[in-house]
Amino acid sequence: MDHNGITMLSAKQLHADVPPPLAYTNAAFDPDGAKRGSVGNISTASRGSGKSGTNGKVPQAPGVPNAPGLENIYSELPPQKRDSGSVEFDIPKKVQSRERLKSISDGPYRGMGKEELLRYSSKPLWRNLRYVCISIVLTGWLALLITVIALVLTYPQCKAAQERDWWQKTVIYRVYVRSFQDSNNDGNGDINGLRKQLDYLNDLGVNTIALSPIYRLALDATSDTQIVSHTDIDPMFGTLDDFKLLVNETHSRGMHITLDFIPNHTSKNHSWFLQSKEDKDGRLNPYRSYYVWSDGRGTNGLLEPNNWVSVYQCSAWTKDDLLNTFYLHQFESTEPELNLRSEKVRVELEAILHFWLDLGVDGFYIRDSDYLFEDYDLRDDTAVDNATNTDCKPAVPVYEALNHKHTKGLSEVFDILARWRAYLDDYGNKTGKYRIMFADVEGPYKHVMNYYGIFNRDGVDFPLNTFSLDLNDTTGGLGVGKMVTAWMDNMSTQRWPSWMGGDDRSERLVDRLGNKMAGPYLILVMLLPGTPYLYYGDEIGLKSVVTPNVTSSVRSARLPMRGPMPWSNRTDAGFCADFCKEFWMQLHPDFKEDMNVEAQKRNPESLWNLFKNLTSLRKDKPAFEFGDYVLVLNDEEAFAFVREFDGEKGYLVALNFVNTETKKTLAGKHSTIPGSATIEITWGSSRRQGGSAGLDPLALAPFEGIVVSWDYKAKEL
Repeated sequence: MDHNGITMLSAKQLHADVPPPLAYTNAAFDPDGAKRGSVGNISTASRGSGKSGTNGKVPQAPGVPNAPGLENIYSELPPQKRDSGSVEFDIPKKVQSRERLKSISDGPYRGMGKEELLRYSSKPLWRNLRYVCISIVLTGWLALLITVIALVLTYPQCKAAQERDWWQKTVIYRVYVRSFQDSNNDGNGDINGLRKQLDYLNDLGVNTIALSPIYRLALDATSDTQIVSHTDIDPMFGTLDDFKLLVNETHSRGMHITLDFIPNHTSKNHSWFLQSKEDKDGRLNPYRSYYVWSDGRGTNGLLEPNNWVSVYQCSAWTKDDLLNTFYLHQFESTEPELNLRSEKVRVELEAILHFWLDLGVDGFYIRDSDYLFEDYDLRDDTAVDNATNTDCKPAVPVYEALNHKHTKGLSEVFDILARWRAYLDDYGNKTGKYRIMFADVEGPYKHVMNYYGIFNRDGVDFPLNTFSLDLNDTTGGLGVGKMVTAWMDNMSTQRWPSWMGGDDRSERLVDRLGNKMAGPYLILVMLLPGTPYLYYGDEIGLKSVVTPNVTSSVRSARLPMRGPMPWSNRTDAGFCADFCKEFWMQLHPDFKEDMNVEAQKRNPESLWNLFKNLTSLRKDKPAFEFGDYVLVLNDEEAFAFVREFDGEKGYLVALNFVNTETKKTLAGKHSTIPGSATIEITWGSSRRQGGSAGLDPLALAPFEGIVVSWDYKAKEL
C-alpha cells in the first residue's frame, strides 16, 4: 500500500486475472490484415472454454476496486461486437496515431519523418542522383539560352527607320520667277503667275519651290542682286500681299517655299550705302562700318588699296570721288560689299531673316557665300600667272591669274553660317518647324564639305553639288561614278548630300547632256540618297536661248538658261495669261514642236512623264527615304546601285551613260539581287512598266535607264 492508502499489486498478482496482451493490427501496412481484422480492432483469446470472459463489462484487477489508468482507458471504448472466439473494439485516436507512426516507420521511405528522410537522402546514391538531375536541368536551360541568343544574332534584323525631315524627302524645284508664268501680260513672270501653276508643280511631284531673288531692285538694276530693300518685293513681281498669298497656298498643298538670301552686298543705291557715304568718320557715321571702305595707295591715295580683282574682271575697288576713298565690290561696281565683321550688319541681316520667317518662308538659299569675308589687313592676293586684262584701266591680272586666299573661302564664312544656322534653329524650335539653309560654293571637295560645319558646329544643311554640273554627254559611267563616289566618300556619314540638275547661273541640263542622256541622269539624281535640286524646264528638256549682247564681264539678268517656260505650242507658248506682245527674253523656237508642257504630258515616253514617275516612285518609299545605298557596278559604260531597307521592297537602278548597247551581269552582285525583277521605270528602251527584266545578264540600250524591284525575302537560317 502506498502512502495514499491504495493497495499496490505486484506484476504477477496483476496479470493473474487480466486479459492477455492486446495485439494491434493495421490492414494498410499488414498484408495479412484481412485475416487478422480491420485497422484499429483488437482480438483477444478467451480464457476458458471458448466463452467470453467479460460479457461486456470492464475487467478489473482482483482485489483492486478501481485500478487507476485501466478504467479510464476501457471507459473510452464503445460497445464492441462479439463473436464466438474474439472481442473487437475501436482503439482511441491517440493510441491509433502512435501505433500508425510505429508501423509506418517499418516501410521503405514513404511517410518518413524529417530526420529519417534527411538520413536516407544524404546517402551517396541519392546525393549523386540529385546532382545528375540538377545538371541536366541547368544544361538544358543554358542550351536554350544559347540557342535564343544565336537566333537573335544570326537572323536578319529589321533596322529601325531613321526619321527624315521634310527637306530630306523633298524634291527642290528652282524657279526663275521672271521666266515662269506671266499673270498680267507684261512679258515678265511674276508671283501671281507662279501661284497659278502651284497645282501643276504639285501634280509633277515637286515638294519645295526655291524662288530666285524677288527683292526690290534699283531702278537702273541690270541684275537681280542689285537690291535696295531686302524686306520688300520688286513691283515687277507683285506685292507683299501677293507673296503672302503664295506662301499660304503653297503650304495648303503640303509644299514648301524658300527664298534667296543675299548677304554679301547691296545696290549702291541702298539707303545703307548712301548713308555710309555721308561722312568718313565712323565715330559720327554709324553706317560707315556697314561697307568695306579704304584709303588708296600712292601719291594722294589715287591707287587702289591692293591688287584684288572682281569676279567680273577689272579691279575690285571703285573710288568715291566725293570722299576720295575706295569701296570694295567683288562683283559689279554697282554692288558694294557689306562688312560682315560689323555687329551692326549682322544684326541687320538677322532682322531680314526674321522678317521673312514671320511670313512663313521655309528656308534660305545663301548666295555667293564663299565671298562673305575678305582679309582684314587687305593683303594682296598671290599671282599664279602673269596674264593681265588690258581692257581694264589700269590693266590688272585676270581673275584666274590670282590665288584668292584673301578674298574667297575665309574661315570666318563658317562662323557666320554657324550663327545663321543657330538663329534658324532657335526660330524653328519656337515655331515647331525646321527651316532649311543651303548654299552655293565652288572649290575642291574638302573645302565644299566644310560648309556642312566645322569644329562641331553646324553650317548649311547641304552645299549644292556643283560638281554635278560638270558632267556632259561624253562623261561615261566612270565619270558619273567618280562624281557620286567623291561626294559620298568626302561627306561625313551624319550629313546629307544633294544632286543638281541645273541652276539659273549654269548651263541647262539638256545643253550639257543631250536629250537622251538627260533621262538616265534624272533617274540618278532622283534615286540616289540625298535631295535632288532641279531647275524649272528640266522636266521638258528646256534648252537655253540665244541672248545677244551678254558677256562674261557683265552680271546680267539676261542669261541663256533663263528663257521663258513654254506651256503650250500656241503663239506665246502659254507664258502669258492672255497674250503678250513682247517677252522680257525670247522663247526657244522648239516650243512649237514638243518642247512644251502640253505636248510632253501627252507623250508617255517623254522626259516630263519620266520626271513625274520618278517623283512618285521615291515618295514614301522606305528604300529611297532612309534605305541603304549599295554601289554594285561602275565601269566605262554603266553605273548601277541598289536601294533597300529591311523588310521592304528592294530596288536596282541600272544606267547606261554611253551611246552604245551593253550587257551587264547584275544578278548576285549584291546578296539580295535576284535573277530577274519587276520593271518599275524605264527610259530609252521598248521595255514596259510592270514587265520582267532578266538580270543575268541585263542588256542596256544606248543611254538606257531602268529601275527594277523585288519583294523582300528574309534570310534563311
